[in-house]
Amino acid sequence: MADQSREDRIRQRAYELWEKEGKPEGADLRFWEQAMGEIDEEDQRQDRSGKRAGQGGA
Repeated sequence: MADQSREDRIRQRAYELWEKEGKPEGADLRFWEQAMGEIDEEDQRQDRSGKRAGQGGA
């Protein structure tokens, strides 16, 4: 389920990037890869901040 949520987030981000760039044809892989990188970075930042918050509360 977490993987599906990640894929949905990537799909949405890729679509937003595609729209922002003027909906160019043939650039789907570029937008997918960019979105995947952005989502992974967001998740990593959340993981690090969550771990810090959890350690501080213990």
